[in-house]
Amino acid sequence: MRKLILLTALSMLAAPSFAQQQQHGTASYYSGGQNGHTQTKGGTTVNPNSNEAASPNLPLGSHATVTDQKTGKSTDVQVTDRGPTRQDRVIDLSKKSAHDVGMEKSGTAPVTVQPK
Repeated sequence: MRKLILLTALSMLAAPSFAQQQQHGTASYYSGGQNGHTQTKGGTTVNPNSNEAASPNLPLGSHATVTDQKTGKSTDVQVTDRGPTRQDRVIDLSKKSAHDVGMEKSGTAPVTVQPK
């Protein structure tokens, strides 16, 4: 029994946390109201010309590569906010990041999020 408990504890230490795992889902982007009006959870203003993103589970300040599964284009982002609030979305991108991956016109896209 003690071996089982020890092996379970060791496997939990070796397994990456959910926040470190690659995620697949739908991305959206912050639209409208970004020019000095939308604030992040950290209290800073969202800059539409930056590579910022909001994630419900990646640590604030962490970095990730977001790849649009349709276009194959990628961008590196820094997580500065919490969100998106919709459960069917895995990340919200700044307008610049959305443009970088080719989803600015559609507003949403299937993406892969790879934490760094």
